[in-house]
Amino acid sequence: MWLELFLAVCLSVPNSSESLPEVEFIEDGPQTYRFTCEYKQSDADDAFGGKQRIDATYTRGLPDGRVEWDGGSMARGAELEGEYPESGQALDYLSPFGYDARQSYAMFTPAFFEGFPTTLAATYSKNLVWDTHMLEQFGRSYFGELRLNEPYAVSGPSSPSVPLAGMGAFKNRRIELTWIGRSERHGEPCALIRYEAFFNTFDMRVAGTGIDGLSHYWGLIWVSLEDKQLEHGTLNEHVSLRVHRTGAAPTHAHVLRTGTLTHILSEK
Repeated sequence: MWLELFLAVCLSVPNSSESLPEVEFIEDGPQTYRFTCEYKQSDADDAFGGKQRIDATYTRGLPDGRVEWDGGSMARGAELEGEYPESGQALDYLSPFGYDARQSYAMFTPAFFEGFPTTLAATYSKNLVWDTHMLEQFGRSYFGELRLNEPYAVSGPSSPSVPLAGMGAFKNRRIELTWIGRSERHGEPCALIRYEAFFNTFDMRVAGTGIDGLSHYWGLIWVSLEDKQLEHGTLNEHVSLRVHRTGAAPTHAHVLRTGTLTHILSEK
């Protein structure tokens, strides 16, 4: 009996060199998601400074390779544990906002966001677009390279900085992806992929204010092993930043950002 139990346990443990199976990306209709991100700020003395929640609906798989954002809103809260107002402020410039997903390189140019306000709040909306692109790239583009529990670097210190659509640039120090096992979401078997990137730097200017600092971000992505669609994704980021205003000494602050990308189309 003990031998049978031992063999059962051993056979249930995946081989550490196991590769992800080849999965064809299938998109035979629109796929709809809700992306919600929350920002919480504190000052250099660790005093809470407010929070914002931004969310919008994202639909891909539209005709001619189009994707579209709609229903964007932002709510603000003054207490760390307090509730947000029942309804946030509608973001008209994000309702709707669409583009050709096959030309995603354009999203890092100023012309891409023409019509967006030049405010910090609008930067949060741009982050929704950039982060969704990031999750899709991390989740789909490296299946052939990932081995179970073996970190795979997709970016290093020598990689070029990422332009922020005319506001500045973000420099990833090292991005690692790790396939950590199988899971299930919406009744589908999924590959569970962890991503992480620490000690990244950025330098930007928003509405006449200079902002630079350090970013650490990480999260998980559930990718369907049936059609390679993203079923769920999480985002965590801690930012230590300096704010530079003309005629004043720099101020220091911290931002904790958490996000969830949820596939809300139950039948595909």
